[in-house]
Amino acid sequence: MFQNKLIETDCGVVGGGLAGCTTALELADADKKVELFVKNRLVENCNSYLIAGGLAAVQLPDKTLNNDSVNFHIEDTLKAGKKLNDVKIVKYCAEHFFTDAIQYLIDKGVKFDKNNGSFDLNREGGHSKNRVFHVSDITGMKIMETLGKLVRNHPNIKVHENHMVIDLITKNKIEKSKGKDVCLGFYVYDIEAEFVRTVQCKATFIATGGLGKVFLYTSNTDTSTGDGFAMCYRVGLPLANMEFIQFHPTVFYDVLAVTEGERRFLLTEALRGAGAILKLYKDHGEDFVFKYDPLGSKATRDVVVLIEDIEMRKHGSNHVWLDCTKINKDKLKSNFKNSYDFCLSKGIDITKEPVPVVYAEHYSNGGVLVNSNSETEIRGCYVLGETAYTGLHGATRLASSSGPECVLFARLAAKHFLLNSDDVPSLKVPLWQSGETVESKDQITVDYYWEVIRRTMNSLCGMSRNEERLIAAKELIESLHNSINSFYWNYRVSKDFLEVRNIADVASIIVESALARKESRGCHFREDFPKTNNRKYLGLIISKKENKPYILKLREVN
Repeated sequence: MFQNKLIETDCGVVGGGLAGCTTALELADADKKVELFVKNRLVENCNSYLIAGGLAAVQLPDKTLNNDSVNFHIEDTLKAGKKLNDVKIVKYCAEHFFTDAIQYLIDKGVKFDKNNGSFDLNREGGHSKNRVFHVSDITGMKIMETLGKLVRNHPNIKVHENHMVIDLITKNKIEKSKGKDVCLGFYVYDIEAEFVRTVQCKATFIATGGLGKVFLYTSNTDTSTGDGFAMCYRVGLPLANMEFIQFHPTVFYDVLAVTEGERRFLLTEALRGAGAILKLYKDHGEDFVFKYDPLGSKATRDVVVLIEDIEMRKHGSNHVWLDCTKINKDKLKSNFKNSYDFCLSKGIDITKEPVPVVYAEHYSNGGVLVNSNSETEIRGCYVLGETAYTGLHGATRLASSSGPECVLFARLAAKHFLLNSDDVPSLKVPLWQSGETVESKDQITVDYYWEVIRRTMNSLCGMSRNEERLIAAKELIESLHNSINSFYWNYRVSKDFLEVRNIADVASIIVESALARKESRGCHFREDFPKTNNRKYLGLIISKKENKPYILKLREVN
């Protein structure tokens, strides 16, 4: 029988995507001992690996380049965010994305595509200029292979694959006290050995990625079960704007994949930026998005997806068509090789014919509320990447902004800890106790929870929402919570059950937040409140354990 050994280290990093790997490298380079935990395998099993489009940045912050400028980038980001962005954060990001994210990756060995000696920059929906750095259309793959190799070879980093974090350990939880809290570590489940380890560290960095598997259809990896959102919520941290779920407009439509509820292939938004258009029918020539928006298929994701949803409901369609035939054939085969090869494997030559696509959950604009150093209200607890709400994205994320955000805030968080690491209190943490729990033989019940929650979210809290459907979703998910909590305390933990516990918590937060925002803004659309209400809802919807969601006005944030 394995023993519950205590792992003591300087820093614990949870998640091995862009944010997690960058954080681990920055800390390790400063001679800190880092324990890095990933739920599956390092590199391949994270959403960062799936980045197809690239990373947006303005190359020279102090001057105009290729008719672009930092101010243009700021304007595009604010326009996409529908007035909910933190303006200071947007400005800081636009000024630092190239120097502190793109150049950082270049220095690490990432080779972004060039054309005649200059960077070959793409344009995506919502961007007014070409500013997306990329490596063909497999940017994420190449970045993660580079960072992953550096992480694996670093003497100060120990990688734990197939480990899933359960909950955070804090000073207030141990001492059963209130007041300013401190994070002391976390409990992590070893999936292969089937036992729980206790990790004690001076700082915890949570970069667990997205929540796509809370919905039935998603472009995310199978590891994206909202783990970081849920564990932070359970420890009492506030989450912001969890109603803003961004759906990607062009995910390959495959009948078999729909039936199995598996991740479907994402056709990068850069295709639409390069001239691809969305059509209702395979043999129609018109861009149907133009009927609603002057930008047509180059509009931001929230606009395109909503229009897709309207037209699909109106015509009873299961999907629409992405026509890439106006793009130069050689460019399609080189710049978009991954998309070209995938579609060809399905019998579709995108240089000659349209490809069937549908929208699917892609990104959470909301997340755990953090400050400008990505630290939470709990000292020593940092949240990064998609799990965090930094204020950059507002009500809609501008395409290709999350990648550089991961790198920039990972470096800021690491720097903040390094400057303050000597002032962290040291307390002994209690080892994980299984008590009188027994091993569960009831996989059917866990599968039932999993299926019901995800189908409920897709049907009742998807792209189009209203009061009636949201209340139905709330009641259904609440009815499962008691059973799930009872299951947790009576049976030994397993990966499947821990994931179900997390998606139940996150689904509940999303529904409650969607009910609280009685307006339509960005990627949150209420059929019963179709207009934007700046007078009442110009702020963040805050969700906190044992509290009703409330609005935090922007003036209280900025």
